[in-house]
Order: sequence, then structure tokens, then C-alpha cells
Amino acid sequence: MLSALLCLPAEGSVRKRKVRQVPDSLVLPVPPVEMPVSRKMNTSAFPVQINVTGRIVQIQSDHNQLLPIYNQYGVLYMTARLNKGTNWLGGLPRGRYFINNRPITIN
Repeated sequence: MLSALLCLPAEGSVRKRKVRQVPDSLVLPVPPVEMPVSRKMNTSAFPVQINVTGRIVQIQSDHNQLLPIYNQYGVLYMTARLNKGTNWLGGLPRGRYFINNRPITIN
């Protein structure tokens, strides 16, 4: 008796959803992730001299200051505290860095 009450939809009564197609002129290209961010990198307040020897960076400064170091993508990696005179910075992983807007490569 219950099976007699079960109603099946009539043919053609099922509604199909329409899918809108987006024209190619409206699709914008997505830039790759590897592109550096266009923000301006900070530099040190006073001039510094930078020399790279192997995996050690020698930084000569005439003043006590903070020196921001950016990775290859332009993201702040660390900030080094410099003392007046010669400073040695070691322990950076291999790669490309920007110190004072100057590209540095650690091998």
C-alpha cells in the first residue's frame, strides 16, 4: 500500500541548471608567485661596506645601526644589529639576499 503512494517525477519535470560561460576577454592573467613584491625595501640609515667571503658576510659600518636583510623575493628575512667597525654575519642559508638594495649571493 505504501508503494502506491510513492510518486516519481514526471519526465521533463527535472530542472537543469544553466552554466554561464565567461568570455576570454574577462579572464585576467594571474602573476606567478616568484615575482618580487613591489614594496620598497628599507635600507640602513648610514652607509655600509659589504664583502662576501664564502658563506660569511663582512659588513663595515661607521655607526651603530640596524640593517634589514631581505630574501630573493623581497620579503624581510632578518634584521642585523651592527656595531661600529667590522661585523661578521654567518649562518645565512645558501641563496640570494638583498642587503642595502644590493644583491648578495651566498654559495
